[in-house]
Amino acid sequence: MKHIPFVGEHLYVRQRTGNMWVDEVHRPYTVKEILGENRIVIQAAKCNFPEPRYYDTLPTSIEEDTNGRTMMLRWSEKKQRWQESPNRDSYPYFGVFGEWDYQPYLN
Repeated sequence: MKHIPFVGEHLYVRQRTGNMWVDEVHRPYTVKEILGENRIVIQAAKCNFPEPRYYDTLPTSIEEDTNGRTMMLRWSEKKQRWQESPNRDSYPYFGVFGEWDYQPYLN
């Protein structure tokens, strides 16, 4: 069933590559703009980390970032998900809506 996103909604992006370490990486984003019923623009949220920060450190908080990287997602009928468009490689990022989450690359 197609999720209908709204401006300001929290989500995180991830990939499905077949590599366990890559597939478990999560990055928080916020829906910034709706471009019709099949395209949206999302913007990276800011993660605040304690010091010192190590490779496996989790953020103490996540907040909106007006200067964050933007990405366009489109609805894929085939995959039944919102995914990166255009795909930068054969493993596009896809959105998981409803919450911010951050998980680092741990390998």
